[in-house]
Amino acid sequence: MASGIWAPIKRLLEKIPQRERNHSLAFLNCAQFFQALNDNIFKLIMVFLIIQIQGPDKASTILSAAGAIFVIPFLLFSSTAGVLADRFSKQRVIFMMKWAETIIMGLAIVAFSLKSVWGSYTLLFFLAMHSALFSPAKYGIIPEIVPKNKISRANGLVTSFTYLAIIIGTFFASFITEITHRNFPLIAGFCLLNAIIGLLSAWGIKPTPAQGSQKKITPFFVREIYQTLVFCRQKKHLLTAIFGSAFFLFIGAFTQLNIIPFAIQSLHLEDIGGGYLFLATALGIACGAYIGGKVSKKRVELGLSCIAGLLLSLLLFLLGSYHTNLVIDVLFLILLGVCGGIFIVPFDTFIQTFSPQEKRGQSIAAANFLSFTGVLLASFCLFFFSDILTLTAAGGFVLVGAITLLFTLYLICALSDHAFSFCARFLLKPFLRVSTTNLQLVEKSATPFLILQEGSWFKALLLMSVVPQVQLLIPTEKKRKYSWINLFSSLHYISIQDKFEAIRAEAAEKTEEKGIPCLFQHSAFAQTPFERQKGWKAFFSFNQPTILYVTVKRSREAGTQITFSKDIPGN
Repeated sequence: MASGIWAPIKRLLEKIPQRERNHSLAFLNCAQFFQALNDNIFKLIMVFLIIQIQGPDKASTILSAAGAIFVIPFLLFSSTAGVLADRFSKQRVIFMMKWAETIIMGLAIVAFSLKSVWGSYTLLFFLAMHSALFSPAKYGIIPEIVPKNKISRANGLVTSFTYLAIIIGTFFASFITEITHRNFPLIAGFCLLNAIIGLLSAWGIKPTPAQGSQKKITPFFVREIYQTLVFCRQKKHLLTAIFGSAFFLFIGAFTQLNIIPFAIQSLHLEDIGGGYLFLATALGIACGAYIGGKVSKKRVELGLSCIAGLLLSLLLFLLGSYHTNLVIDVLFLILLGVCGGIFIVPFDTFIQTFSPQEKRGQSIAAANFLSFTGVLLASFCLFFFSDILTLTAAGGFVLVGAITLLFTLYLICALSDHAFSFCARFLLKPFLRVSTTNLQLVEKSATPFLILQEGSWFKALLLMSVVPQVQLLIPTEKKRKYSWINLFSSLHYISIQDKFEAIRAEAAEKTEEKGIPCLFQHSAFAQTPFERQKGWKAFFSFNQPTILYVTVKRSREAGTQITFSKDIPGN
């Protein structure tokens, strides 16, 4: 019966030119846009309906219950969603989830017509469950339908349209409730129409193969999430990216919760005014996500997230300090959203790009689990700050700004190779007219080992501006004197007493991690040129590395010249 109904539509889609049918990203973006739109409209109109039934004095209880019911499925079913995305075709999972959404919205018309409170809560739970199962397939399919060098841009578009849907849904829920005179079954019919459009869009996504994972669904989802996180820890920066993605949702949830008391206490607005203030943040996130995708271009710019994190903490401090001027606070909220959008895109892209194909869905599911744990933590922080510490809403923003600063400092240390490289490329390279000679020697070598001649920290930064994967090996006389180096993942001190053996071990480890080891050559570690050259070529035993000597020279006329050579300069 169902195949008979959909056969004409399928034939219609098959008539679309192949070039247009290959626009899978556009179809995916359309499907997820209407899903996010329905999530926000349905959640709010359901709250309006139940408040109408039970009375305005129950509003806080209803909102708390709705929030908890919507979050719980993400915690319960994230692991299951990851397994489904890895075992079956992600396009097929998306299509089936859009069918589920269509059925839920059809049942919503019945529940709203009967004014069933428990029916409405139950459908909200199933809608959230559908979204939880939809998410890993939605994000995991992106690397399968777009080229690798366009994943960042695709993530920027998807995140941008997600928050655009939040903005439209938040506004439209109130607007359509008012113009229909609270005709909730009619509004549910509008949501059903959205679900059907999303279903048709899912049909337009090109089929993708199943990844062949044999992982089975288990009720012990916490253990599964933990095992996935342990696995991710083995992949360089993957676990850090998952924590970064989760932290974004913590900040977003806290801002959304804290903005209403902030509007009442600091700006003397009504609670509805606080809801409209969050739209400014959501608009900023949509713009920031688009910008983040454009800036990243062909490279996953985790360093961009580090800079955005510093700006987030600054804006939270400013929002908590200057909290009496509506215009200034709206500007801060928009900028906060922009920095948040820029912050999240590289992390999501990194998770999608560097998770193994057979475990990509589970990695995204683990990130979702931690993200919605962050949502619950945001609720606890709001309670703790306001009721236990008796802070104002403005003070809460300042304290979260401090937490954000500490977390960003951790990110800079853990992602120092990305952070240093990004800063060098965008803050130093454009102003110093950096040019290179023989850079292709590094690009063509499978296992390069660099030796930075007459090394200095400034020269090392300039080198990172053209070779992003550099891992500096720094000879030292006293380990304790340079113990601070251990804070940064891309800086490694080598005791001069250990010399070659220590360098051999560090270089082998960094090469296995896809990094490029670079000896920070300075006077404390000097040898005669002949002995040094003979020693390097005779001493390595791992992967036959290509030894490249790096010199950095600066002049007013020529700018900065970075030269790579297989022989010691001057020999």
